[in-house]
Order: sequence, then structure tokens, then C-alpha cells
Amino acid sequence: MAEKTTRPASTRLTALDGLRGLAAVIVVFHHALYTNPDFPGAPGGGNAPAGSAMWWISYTPLKFATAGVESVIVFFVLSGLVVTLPVVRHRGFDWVAYFPRRVVRLMVPVTASVLLAAAWVAAIPQVSTQPKGTWLSNSSTPNFSWEYIVKAIDLLGGDGQINNPLWSLRWELLFSLALPVFAVAAIAVRKWWIGGLALACALTWLGARAGSAELEYLPAFFVGAVIAVRLDAVRNVADRINARWFRHPLWAALTVGSGLLMIAPWLVGPGITQLPELEHALKGLVPLAAAGLVVAVLGWKPLRAVFESRPFQFAGTISFSLYLVHVPILIFSTYLFASEPWYVALLFGIPLAVLVSVAFTWLIEKRSHLWSKAVGTWASERYRAWFGREDAPAEAAPAPATRELESAKRG
Repeated sequence: MAEKTTRPASTRLTALDGLRGLAAVIVVFHHALYTNPDFPGAPGGGNAPAGSAMWWISYTPLKFATAGVESVIVFFVLSGLVVTLPVVRHRGFDWVAYFPRRVVRLMVPVTASVLLAAAWVAAIPQVSTQPKGTWLSNSSTPNFSWEYIVKAIDLLGGDGQINNPLWSLRWELLFSLALPVFAVAAIAVRKWWIGGLALACALTWLGARAGSAELEYLPAFFVGAVIAVRLDAVRNVADRINARWFRHPLWAALTVGSGLLMIAPWLVGPGITQLPELEHALKGLVPLAAAGLVVAVLGWKPLRAVFESRPFQFAGTISFSLYLVHVPILIFSTYLFASEPWYVALLFGIPLAVLVSVAFTWLIEKRSHLWSKAVGTWASERYRAWFGREDAPAEAAPAPATRELESAKRG
């Protein structure tokens, strides 16, 4: 890709908000179907007869609608891109302000979601009627106590029993704290970006094969960081493609191919469990597939218009909140309608999760933005006052390209 770009740096990335919103909705569907132990991939079960509805949902391209784990990888790539971009765009990036700002930005919504989850858990007894080992049984908390709140808030060493999506926030926090390392590494492979992406896929494969969560998930953030460093070049190439007659077939191939690559282990079928090496290799390619989707959303004008539409932008606005609040609500709904068919609880729980996430966005998440900025400004001012650094840069303003993304989900 050419280093030179003809596009101004102020182009906004609002379409990525829509992509994040879609990913959050997919995660909700993923957990919703997990309440049924017959859903393939669900812990403790998941045996769907060939040709059944569950089989079609799981082993055909329809799987994309419930590819929850893969959608989390999309979150990670987006976070790597969005959080790294201001660093590479600002010469005087204020690291003193960044760290407290980022921690507050993540931990305020997380803490609020844990307290809300505790309320849902305490609202109704969670004694599972499903066999031990199923997702619902594992995610239920029949003997709730205040210790679960403390362990859930502790992202680095705790236990997200009462709100299990918090497992991914651990990696978000670790990436945020290690951002200087990721940024330097991404800049170092600027000219050898293909090798950098290949290394990320290799580490993901190694993590999946060895059972190392650090290696399996953190490389996805690096993939996003590489896109951030190469963003102008990506846009330049997209502009060249969009000037050619074959632009639509090429972008469509990238979009469909990336989507299918994300769910490739499922397309192999139930027999993938008998081919562990193939399964691990395909999992190693998921960050690359997520990157392909990100590039397609940024570069293909019709697709970008779809993700910039109001429904997708709305989903993007509430995506972080929806991700944080939906599982305790789904579990609560399952017990509330325990005597009804399993899907009845979802007809109640999913709309309720959306309503709660809207309120959570306005009451908690948007305020966390204001508080994080205030904390960052205070830390930067204290640093200059204590160390006499009057010439030090003030807190760096968000890059114009990312200003629209600040309100969207980071994990």
C-alpha cells in the first residue's frame, strides 16, 4: 500500500460505530441461544440433528448471526484501531492524561453493570433445572453474596460469575494499560504490515492450540493497531479501488470472504472437533477476518452507508451498554418464565435488555465520558504543576477521525 494519501485526516469513522453495534447484537443472540442446551457450541450440550433448525443456525452461513465469540474479536480489533489512532495522529499525545482517563472510561460502566447484575441475580432464585455443566447452570448464582460483586469488579484477577461478558473487559483493560507497547510495535511494522498481521495470526493460533488466552486474544488488538498506523494507506487504496469498474465485486468478495472466514470452523461441521489442528488454524485467522470486515466497512461506499444508517448507529450508540447488561437480564428472564418454552423468556428478555441498555447509556456511560475527561485533565494539570512542566502538552484532544467513536463500545 502506498504511504501517500490524498484523503484528509479528518474523515470520520462513524461506520465503525455501526459495525460495533452489529457485533453487540450478535453477541446478544449468541447468549440468548445459549439458554437452550441443544444449541451447538453451548457448554454441556449442543447436539443438533442434521437438518434441524439448530443445525441450520450453527453449521451454515446463518451462523454469522450468532457468532458471539467471533464478534468479540471484532470488538478487540476495533478497540485496537480506535484507541491507537490518537497516539499515532498526535505528536504530543498526553500519556499522563490517557491512563487515568482510560481506566475511568472502562471501570465506571463495568462497576455500574456489576451492581445492576447483582440486582437481577438477587431478584429471583437461580436454581437451574438444566443438567450441571450447561451454560445456564454455569452462569447461575444460586448462593449469591456480596463477595461476587467484588470479584466481578476485579477485572484482572476476579470472577465474572454474575456477569460473564466481563471476561473480555479484562483483555480490554490489559490492552489499554499496555497501549505504548502495542503502538510502538504497530509503528515498527508499518512497512512490513503483512508480516505483522501474519505474526498476529500465528500467535492467535498458538494461543488456541496451547490454551493460552493471552496469546489467543491480545493479538487481535495488535491487528487493530496496525490498521490505525496504516489507515491513510488503507483509505488511499480504497479510493483507487472505488475508481475502478470492478469495485463492487471486489468489495463484495472481501466482505463475504471475511465473514465466512470468521465462522469457518462452524462451516466445517460438527466433525471439526475430530480435527483439532484444523480448528486451531482456522481460529488463528479470525483476527484477519475481522480486519477484512473493518476495511470493507471503511472502503466500500454502499456498505459504509448501511453501517452509517440510523438503525446501525443506534445499535452502535448503545453497544457497550448492551454488551454489559444483557446476560444477567437473559438469565433473569429464563428463571422468570421457567415454566414456559425456552424462547418465551427471550421474547421478554431481549427487548428488556435493549431498554435497559438505552437507559444505561444515558445515565452511566455518557457520564463516564465526562468523568474520564475531567480525570485526565486533572492528572495532566497536576503533573505539570508537580514537575514544573509548563511546556508539557495539555491533554490531547481526540483525533477528528475518532471523535465520533468515543461514545461507542470499546470491548
